Amino acid sequence: MTSVTDRVSQTLSAHGPLAASPGFVYREAQVTMAAAVADAIDGGRLLAVEAGTGVGKTLAYLVPLLLSGRRALLSTATQALQEQLFARDIPALTQTLGMPVRVAMLKGRSSYLCVHRLAQAVDVPSRGIDPAQASRLDQLRQWAGQTQRGDLAELPWLDERSALRPQITSTRDNCLRDTCPRREGCHVNRARHEALQAHWVVINHHLFFSSLHGEGAWLGGLLERAEVVVFDEAHRLNATGVELMAESVGSGSLRALARDVLNLAPRWASGQRAWAHLALVLDQAAGTPPPCPTGRHRWLSAPKDERWSAWIMTVTRALRAVVSALQATAGAAAEMDGLHRQAHDLWTGWGQLIRSGNAVEDATTVMWLDAGAAGWALVRASIDASRHIGDALELAGTGRSWVFTSATLGTEDTLAWFTEPLGLRHHPLMRTLRVPSPFDHARQLALHVPDDLPEPADPRHTPVLAQAVARWATRLGGHTLVLTTTLRASARLTEALQQMVGDGEREPLQLLCEGQMSRRALLARFRVAGRGEGAGAVLVASMAFWEGVDLAGQVLQLLVIDKLPFPPPDDPLVAARARQHEAEGRSAFRYSYLPQAALALKQGAGRLIRSETDQGVLVVADRRLLTRSYGNDLLDALPPMRRLLDEAELLEELDQLALTRVSTKGC
Repeated sequence: MTSVTDRVSQTLSAHGPLAASPGFVYREAQVTMAAAVADAIDGGRLLAVEAGTGVGKTLAYLVPLLLSGRRALLSTATQALQEQLFARDIPALTQTLGMPVRVAMLKGRSSYLCVHRLAQAVDVPSRGIDPAQASRLDQLRQWAGQTQRGDLAELPWLDERSALRPQITSTRDNCLRDTCPRREGCHVNRARHEALQAHWVVINHHLFFSSLHGEGAWLGGLLERAEVVVFDEAHRLNATGVELMAESVGSGSLRALARDVLNLAPRWASGQRAWAHLALVLDQAAGTPPPCPTGRHRWLSAPKDERWSAWIMTVTRALRAVVSALQATAGAAAEMDGLHRQAHDLWTGWGQLIRSGNAVEDATTVMWLDAGAAGWALVRASIDASRHIGDALELAGTGRSWVFTSATLGTEDTLAWFTEPLGLRHHPLMRTLRVPSPFDHARQLALHVPDDLPEPADPRHTPVLAQAVARWATRLGGHTLVLTTTLRASARLTEALQQMVGDGEREPLQLLCEGQMSRRALLARFRVAGRGEGAGAVLVASMAFWEGVDLAGQVLQLLVIDKLPFPPPDDPLVAARARQHEAEGRSAFRYSYLPQAALALKQGAGRLIRSETDQGVLVVADRRLLTRSYGNDLLDALPPMRRLLDEAELLEELDQLALTRVSTKGC
């Protein structure tokens, strides 16, 4: 009898059933990974596999999973990847192999229309909704009568930041649950029911963790049915788990409560309280900035002077007044009960956070205040997601196979950077595997580290780098992405480049920068420019563009990283992890800061070479890569590539890329 491993190898071979599929390329590395996945599935084990760019990791886990016939829960890092897996990758594979599978896609609450809240918004359109959005609200109402799934992704014009979204979606706090008069038509419940009936369910990491926190019963049902759990883009698991499992109260949640009080309470308890005034006071309290600079501040280190006491009391009084008013009117309607529950949960959470802020943190948690232009949040979180992953493993029970995969999971074979924060490093059933990229980086990619730039801490670094980027990008004719480590650095570099790009003999370039438009729109503009439609482009962006950006072909040929991406040492979460390493007798720099920088650098560099035919230049504009003892560790994390020793060699390489592009276009 042929084993599953043998069938996997045959399916992914150069002459197998997938060979004629569009875009399929036989890769030995893919077969290696798929065999490891098949072995993990067959043995009920855990597998963490780093699959370099170009391995084809999606097929490498889908093929053995399909051939095994097992039920599965598949989790991706983003909704975009989730939709790609559900709508493109899985159907293409199952149709080619003639092995249909019942697949469901499940998202979080905020992705689905709440028919009850939409009805309320339509009834009182003047409250809480910008009059300019009235036509959009009417479009939503019409769409609501036609949609089968209620997935807001069906509406490309409805931006995720739209003021309409919180009006027409529910949260765990404001959902009326069994008391909802429209529960029979609830899109969230319908999607969950479909998921429980499916053979494979595609979710995302945010949903996985948020479902463990408060609404885990239905996730438990999925885990009980699943025989295999796969996490794609697993390098985000720890950060997502820390974020989603944290306790927090912030301006966003308070303003959402104020908005609901303003919109709903007058309808169900009119005249019983001054609802508009209560909502206004709460909204103003939420909008009162804490007495500290923008950024993350460790709560225990924050000075508790009169200004802090006044700020805390402003929030406390406003929230207490709303809770008291809602408590007095609870029972008037299901909506009022829901409002009271929502307010009481916020009141309880706020009180617990304030009280715990006066206590001493334990070794596994940290508390901070996040203050920014968009608002503030008081947060208490575990320093890693190990407890939450442990809870999930326990909830699922024994006998399940767990596969974790990404292009970046570590800098050495044990993948400790990934497995340790999740509590998996010493799990008896855990196996790790690194499958290198099949691309010939030494031929396709060149590295240049300028040794004449000021160090990043020097104020001259940004203007000097801007001049250099302008020279390089103009020489190349665009096709340039500049990645910065912070939004502030992105803004400063963009400002410095404004008057520089396009100087010289070539046509002016268009300068694109983060914040001008949505991430999707920026990348679309950059791709259009990269295909030679209009002026060439330089895109300047920060950490949000370091991963999940695929710019294959000649669209991107020059990638500039402004400085080594070390995590900020004053960030409370980063500092707490450093303290943990030091308490265990390990160097915080060696075991925390350096691995994180290496992985981030590897992720950023991975934007450049996305296919066998891509060619490009990576510039790391930080001479510490050459002058500091840790430089070799960071270089070792990168794929092997040619070195360009000076700017003359760099310019020659850029000229060659431009010439090749022109000749290819002519053909």
